[in-house]
Formats: sequence, C-alpha cells, structure tokens
Amino acid sequence: LLLDPAISANLPMKVFQEPDQELWRTFVDSVFYVGKGSRSRPFQHLYEAIKTYRKTANIKKLSDKIKRIHRIWDRGGGVVVVQVFQNTIAVEAFTREALMIQALGCDNLTNLKSGDFYGAASGWEEDKRTELGTFLVYKAFKIFLQEGERQIRPADLKS
Repeated sequence: LLLDPAISANLPMKVFQEPDQELWRTFVDSVFYVGKGSRSRPFQHLYEAIKTYRKTANIKKLSDKIKRIHRIWDRGGGVVVVQVFQNTIAVEAFTREALMIQALGCDNLTNLKSGDFYGAASGWEEDKRTELGTFLVYKAFKIFLQEGERQIRPADLKS
C-alpha cells in the first residue's frame, strides 16, 4: 500500500489519543495505491517517480500515481509504504490486491485497474469479496499501527 502522509499524519503516534474508528477512517483515506508488491516492487514505483521528478517535459503522460507521489514530495513529505502479506504466490497476491481495491473503492485510489480474482474468489459474490477485502485492509491497518510510519523522500532513493 502507498499512503499519503499529509492524510495519515503519523497515525501510529495517535493510537492512544484518537478513537479506533477515527484511526481506521484516516488510514483508509490515506491509501492512494494498492499493489501486489512482490520483492522490491513497492519501491520501483518510487524509483519510477524519481526519474520524472522536477522535470516538466512529459508531465501529461504521467500516471495519477506518479503525479500523487510528486505532489507528496513537493510538499516536503515522503511516501509511506506499507508492506503486508509476504510470502504468497502470485495468484494469491493478485487476488488479495483485487479484494483490497474492491473494499477501498477506486475513487480514492490511483490504480489503473481494479485487479483480477483467481481461484475460489473468482466465483464469489461481490459482498463476500468486499468482506474479505475489508478484513485484509484492516489487517494492513493493524500492521501499520504496529510498525509505525516511515516516509520515503527523493533523497532516500538516490544512490
């Protein structure tokens, strides 16, 4: 998951100050991209963004995800990467991605497509998919609260 720190605002530090429902709502609002995320893939989105950062030549051809990353960096913040559900096979990862996208809704996300369902989930009713997707997002939320918020800025990506 990629999160906007202007919205999450160091959410893990507010665990004892805010009601759980408010923390959950803020987390959901801060997610702007859901991906399968194999190996270093989450960081590849950031490396892709750094190639065009502060360059105006092909600005119209940039995806909404890359534009959002640029806006976060322009504000002086860093993108928050939350990695969850590691060690899954590809079809399971694609299904989890699609379930989470369905649960979050595409309005807040910069994903280009809603994802693909494989295995048993491909035959499930929409309500069942949304329920499991919500559970997966909630698990990611709990992991995020435990691990804390770390922002990745352009300077962190340069070697």
